[in-house]
Formats: sequence, C-alpha cells, structure tokens
Amino acid sequence: MIESILRRAVDGERLSEGDALALLRSNRLAAIGDAADQVTRRMHPESYRTYNIDRNINYTNICTAVCDFCAFYRGPKSDEGYVLPRPVLLEKVRETVALGGNQILLQGGLHPKFTLDWYEEMLRDIKRDYPMINVHGFSPPEFHHFTKVNKLPLETVLGRLREAGLGGIPGGGAEILVDRVRAELTRGKVMSDDWLNVMRVWHRMGGKSSATMMFGHVETLAERVEHLRRIRDLQDETGGFTAFICWTFQPDNTKLSHLPPVGAFE
Repeated sequence: MIESILRRAVDGERLSEGDALALLRSNRLAAIGDAADQVTRRMHPESYRTYNIDRNINYTNICTAVCDFCAFYRGPKSDEGYVLPRPVLLEKVRETVALGGNQILLQGGLHPKFTLDWYEEMLRDIKRDYPMINVHGFSPPEFHHFTKVNKLPLETVLGRLREAGLGGIPGGGAEILVDRVRAELTRGKVMSDDWLNVMRVWHRMGGKSSATMMFGHVETLAERVEHLRRIRDLQDETGGFTAFICWTFQPDNTKLSHLPPVGAFE
C-alpha cells in the first residue's frame, strides 16, 4: 500500500488525509524521502536551488500569551523581559548586511503596550538605513494581537505595516493548526482559523508568506495531517505560501520538559 501511495504522489496525484496518515504510520522515511525528491525534480528540473542569507532578530521577549512549549517568552512583569534598543537592533541589521545578508526575520512576543505606530517606526528605521533588506516580519499571532491592542481591522494593520516596509510574513506561531492542541498548549494566543485568516488576507493583498509546523508534543499523527491539509487548502485558495518549514518540539526549559522526544513517525 505504501508503494502505491508514493507512486501516485510521484505521478502528481493529490493524496488524501488517509494516505498521509498511512505514510506517517509506515516508518518508511527513506522511501518517502526518495518520492519527495522525485516530486521536487519533476516540479523544479533546473540544476540549481536558491536561498536567502538572513538573520533572526527578536525585538522583544515580553509576551502576554502563555505557551507551555516556549522557553523564550517572559511575562510583562518579569525582570528578564527586554526590548531591543533601536540602535542595537539596527546594528544587528548592519552586521547582517556586512556578511552579505539580504533578509531579516523580525519577530517578538505579544507586547501589551506598543501601538501600531511603534512597529511602523521600527520598520521605517530599518528600511531608511538598509533599503536593500527584505523584512520578513512578525507572525499571525502578532498581527492578531496588533488588531486587538489598536482596535483596528486586520486589513488596516497589514496595509500600514506593508507601507512602512514589511516585505513578507513568516509562518511562526502555527504550532499545530488544530484547536484542541492549541487550547492545551497555550492561553491568550490566536487560534487556528484566525491564524489562517491573517495569511489569507495578506495573500489577497498580494503578499507572500511561509508556513510552519512544530510537532512532537501533545498532537496526534492525525492532527499533524489535519494541519498539513489546512495549509494545503489555503494554498489552493490563495497560492501565497512560498515555503513550508517544520521542526520538532524542543522541550528544554519549558513547562513540557517532561515529554519524551519523538520523531517524524511517532
């Protein structure tokens, strides 16, 4: 059965959720990887691949959400919270440019006090000094947070930040796009439909973004497949995703550090 599913995938047939679940349960990593490589070569027969040289810059770790999987955030009253001074942030961008970088990934926690003009000013400062840098910035949880703090429609928030210099949206904060999982992992953070809607609106405005998945915590294999299906459905609708990035949950220094490590088929 696994060989049949992989043959159909290589031939360009769309797989069902049942097919995807069977592959995850199969533990056939090498065979799945070989099929994926064949699909890649069919869709991109050119003999080269491209990449960005970029740098992650976290402008603040202060966050109103409480995520059990996160070792980064600090509550608004924590002594360990920080906001990068603007000269420090710009120096990090300068270092990136000096090393040949052409993009920064700019993300932070859900700060309870900053209004939209603070983020607009940050973007304008970056683009003023480094117009060649693409700012791949924020994430759906941040944008959803901005609408609440500023009491503005999502379209207005996205439009103003794009005008200030935002180039694209990273897919952070997706975790697993199943509300059962999200409700168990986090409090005070965007749920699945609203995460997807941020991307939908951005794509309809002509923007591009990436999608992510963090797996290996409290989700089931079927819920991983549901996450992938929802990303695929939105891509069918908008065509706005340019990359998909997934990684395993890193439990150290989190409230879920008791969970055993798992792999792609567990």
